[in-house]
Amino acid sequence: MNLIIILLYGVTNLVTSQSNDIFPARILAHQKTISENSDLYLTCSTFGKKSMEVYVYLCKEEIGFDKKVQKQDLHDTTFIIQRVNRHDSGNYSCVYSLKNDLTNQATTRGLNIIEILVIANFLPGDISVVGASTVNEGDYVEFRCTLSVTLQTIRECQLIHSYLWRNDSILQVQTFNVSKMEATFTIQGAAMRDSGHYSCVVLPSTCIKKHEEIYGNNAVILEVEGSLFFRVLISAGVISLIVSLGLGFCLGLWWINKQGSASASCNLSAQIQQADSNMWEIQQEQQAEADNMETQDDESFSTEEEEEQQHYQNGIVAEEADILDPEEYEDLYSVADEGPLRLDLYSTSIKLNKCQPY
Repeated sequence: MNLIIILLYGVTNLVTSQSNDIFPARILAHQKTISENSDLYLTCSTFGKKSMEVYVYLCKEEIGFDKKVQKQDLHDTTFIIQRVNRHDSGNYSCVYSLKNDLTNQATTRGLNIIEILVIANFLPGDISVVGASTVNEGDYVEFRCTLSVTLQTIRECQLIHSYLWRNDSILQVQTFNVSKMEATFTIQGAAMRDSGHYSCVVLPSTCIKKHEEIYGNNAVILEVEGSLFFRVLISAGVISLIVSLGLGFCLGLWWINKQGSASASCNLSAQIQQADSNMWEIQQEQQAEADNMETQDDESFSTEEEEEQQHYQNGIVAEEADILDPEEYEDLYSVADEGPLRLDLYSTSIKLNKCQPY
């Protein structure tokens, strides 16, 4: 029965092709599953089918949308669809004809059909918070990311990547379970900085392009409130830090002052010793000068004393000479005649005269 159907199908195609001058060709593909933004390569082959120059048409869903001239001596023609997107997924086939006006017209199927599947680089996910969306500092937070669309992966992967976004930046990367169609993100010990808008995306393909804008289907707002315990703990930590810094600063100043005082003491001690040494030298010099002056004074005093003694002796001699002057002697003698008192003076004068050397 199946053989009869195939024969009828072939006869129908042959009649249609001959009436329209359209002949089926074979299509080949390097890969049937391709990631978004990649280049798709499809080859149409007329090997054993023609012996002249023809037009080869690439068809999608039995409608030709691209054509190329195939030379007489060639049998393979390659079509390139650059930077495919998800709309390029579908059924592809090839035909050839002598006519040049079959593009965008209904055509017959080729010898075979291949299905091309374009895998999205990312799919927006649906995110939710397990529990309350307002938590306190230090609490445990869990996000759940799911998909509500049919998921196709490269090489039928069971685990692919998924991203948790906070505001406009990637916060975490987790594996997305294809069989369960979900991924879980957690935050251990929430902090104030964790507040913000969260969303998730799933990456069925191998990687994500740089600077490519991706967004989830929705976003949730997480608000982290500061708890009293953490505030007290942070305040205590800040106070301890300030006290430690102040103590360290004071110890530093004390050490610097101590080093400065020790240096100043050493300098002062050295200055005092130098001053004492200078004073001792000055005293020694003054003592030597005083001894010299005293010696000179003693010599001067001795000379003056000798001169005074000599002068005194000379004065005595002069006085004695004056006393023994003949004229005075005569006066004394004449006065002695006047009474006994004069006689005593005379006797004294005679005695003195006897002691006077000639």
